[in-house]
Amino acid sequence: MLRWIFQRDGRAITCELAARSSHSYELRVVPHWNASAAVVARFNRALIAIEGHAAIASGLRERGWVVIDHAVPDYVGIAA
Repeated sequence: MLRWIFQRDGRAITCELAARSSHSYELRVVPHWNASAAVVARFNRALIAIEGHAAIASGLRERGWVVIDHAVPDYVGIAA
């Protein structure tokens, strides 16, 4: 549904929201320098998942991270 890539000090973080079904959403935060440290949260309501993405994005921006890319992933619409 959403994929934003943030950059700061030569590092990047992806904050991505994906729909798995009409009632299942995953919010993933992946630091590019250490993908094994990725955090995944699951939600059963789209609005709550979107608010989570917005809160994380806001927090990153407050800490000096800048959005360098944003996209709608290719698979949007597959699970709907």
